[in-house]
Amino acid sequence: MRHRVARVERHLVLVIAAAVAYLPVVFSSPGAVGADTKTYLYLDPGRVLRSATSLWDSDVALGTVTHQNIGYLWPMGPFYWLFEAVGSPDWFAQRIWLGTLLFAAGAGVHFLLRTLDWQGRGMLVAVLAYELSPYLLDYSARISAVLLPWAGLPWMLALTIRAARSGGWRHPAQFALVVLTVGSVNATSLVLVGLAPVAWLFHARFAERSITTRQGVTAALRVGVLSLGVSLWWIAGLVLQGGYSLPVTRYTETYQTVASASTAPEVLRGLGYWFFYGNDKFGQWIEPSIEYTQGVWLLFLSFGLVVLALLGAALVQWRYRSFFVLLIVLGGFIAIGGHPFDSPSPLGSLFKDFTGTDAGLALRSTPRALPMLVLATSVLLATVVNALSRRWPGWARPFAVLVLVAVVLNNPAMWRIRMIEENLQRDEEIPEYWIEAIEALDDSGRDGRVMELPGSDFASYRWGNTVDPITPGLLDRGYVARELVPFGSPESAALLTAFDRRMQEDSVDADAIVPIAQLLSVDDIVHRADLTYERFRTPRPVPTADLLDNRSGLGSGEGFGPTTPNVAGPQQTLLDEVFLAIDPSLPDPAAVTVYPVPDALDVVRIRSLTGATVLIGDAEGLVDAAGAGLIDPSRPLWFGADLAIDDGRRVAVLAEPAAIIRMSTDGQEPTAPPPHRAPAPRKRLYSPVVMQLAQEYGLDLTKIEGSGVGGVGQVGPGHRLRL
Repeated sequence: MRHRVARVERHLVLVIAAAVAYLPVVFSSPGAVGADTKTYLYLDPGRVLRSATSLWDSDVALGTVTHQNIGYLWPMGPFYWLFEAVGSPDWFAQRIWLGTLLFAAGAGVHFLLRTLDWQGRGMLVAVLAYELSPYLLDYSARISAVLLPWAGLPWMLALTIRAARSGGWRHPAQFALVVLTVGSVNATSLVLVGLAPVAWLFHARFAERSITTRQGVTAALRVGVLSLGVSLWWIAGLVLQGGYSLPVTRYTETYQTVASASTAPEVLRGLGYWFFYGNDKFGQWIEPSIEYTQGVWLLFLSFGLVVLALLGAALVQWRYRSFFVLLIVLGGFIAIGGHPFDSPSPLGSLFKDFTGTDAGLALRSTPRALPMLVLATSVLLATVVNALSRRWPGWARPFAVLVLVAVVLNNPAMWRIRMIEENLQRDEEIPEYWIEAIEALDDSGRDGRVMELPGSDFASYRWGNTVDPITPGLLDRGYVARELVPFGSPESAALLTAFDRRMQEDSVDADAIVPIAQLLSVDDIVHRADLTYERFRTPRPVPTADLLDNRSGLGSGEGFGPTTPNVAGPQQTLLDEVFLAIDPSLPDPAAVTVYPVPDALDVVRIRSLTGATVLIGDAEGLVDAAGAGLIDPSRPLWFGADLAIDDGRRVAVLAEPAAIIRMSTDGQEPTAPPPHRAPAPRKRLYSPVVMQLAQEYGLDLTKIEGSGVGGVGQVGPGHRLRL
């Protein structure tokens, strides 16, 4: 009878954990899809799975080695594909995904404590304290995939304990399956939480002396070999991405940004990730952060739970107490890392120096070690409940209920049913005009790339926020647009950035639009006039439409959607110099307009190396040269630096006369001849590279100057062209 009651209580804990995990998220903003992880998982999960099988994607960023896409082959991609196959709404699938992460985390703590032969009323406290930890708010709104290692940590730890104690291959194999499930998307999080099983093996051998060296080494080898075997598929992807793609980690969060928010008090209560505290013109990115930083009652409650857990570590006698204290120390030291960044501790200096390398930069998100600390404080909090229950049995249940209430209140987003951030959501259905525009692009008969203007750091539309632009997730053609994080090759990313910067600053030469589009093999330019332009200060729709309609040389645009004014929200009205400079007689554009590019070039084309245009400059100069009419997209184009470092290429390119354009930023204006005198011969100025090339290969510069390409002229602020 006693065993039956214990079994019922264990099952009841899991039932409560499931209810707490699923119900609040399912009833949070029903019908609204949050901007979580990748928009394409909701738009077309089958396409995501198909594209994830290849590391090369020719349809994005002029061709790029994909970043982390291979990780969506399991489990996130199949999860959303299954819900799509059974006809589930996207918002509901998203809620079930998040609820499953929470329940898996709580059930893992339950499994871990059973492995440790836990007895007492504190089981539910430990389960819910971990499941509802504020740590999940750091990532649930936008990158829930990072929560996978958090959910897997207690399972990995329990299976390591069982593998060392019982031997055999069963538990190491189960450990490897957990790693397969939680580690494919974010290697940093997996590596950091993976320190906990390693710490247990050392602690069990040298502190507890509960296992022998042979048991520890055998378990570690079996777990390591099997885990490596099931991870080779995504490890190979990471290696290839690191070798052949842009170093994406250099263009995202810096370690200084990470370290600035990782203070010890915030880390102890499961927070400390910089994104949690961020905001923009639309408000806080994570709305509960306001309460965690300004709500007096929540400050007392969250820190009070931490203090209670630390009291358990100091006062409660328990066999495994020292190990969970070790997890607090290990997770805390790593998470705090280099804070303060300007004057870190000796240990922090090591973190800081390590992030100066590419490998170290990949591990810069040190707060992702926090699951170790959160797990430890959750379990130690439960030990306090157990200890007080033994000392004062009559108060056992009321005290346990009081701690449970505190644990629930410590996560306001859950008990207030607001797990989906309002500024990171959209309606279930994409606006019909976007569907019509994309269908028209696919049915146009043109197979070149589609470029979206203007560029935007993240996709934020007037009808909702998706973070990722929706077009590449629905379009069957190549796609290019400037985003915050660059992809593709260094050359293509630089050119795209240089071109879009001028669009953002309203300094683009209208004559440069068609030549640059032709160089990029763009067949259609899409003006997305329904962006929330005030969010990232992107160009206003009306003047951008005027530029593309009347001054760019593009074909006649085809509009989709309403032509109602795109007005900033009531709290974001922009009555500024840009607004005042807009001609009030200009019409409002359609929400989406497609412009064909005349004489577009094929994506794959063959050109002779000879007769090329050589540009002594960079991507910025290339855009200026295109605006000055000096770039013929049908001719091969080389940067002078490429020729200077490659003898064979230089010989081939300069085998016949080539147009050489030198970009200068010296700010000097061309001087006029003195009055009443015959104009002095114009002095021809060349860069040392051009002079060296001309002298080495006998190039007649006068022929180049007489080719009718141009002379000396001003093409933009601080830029001059010299032939």
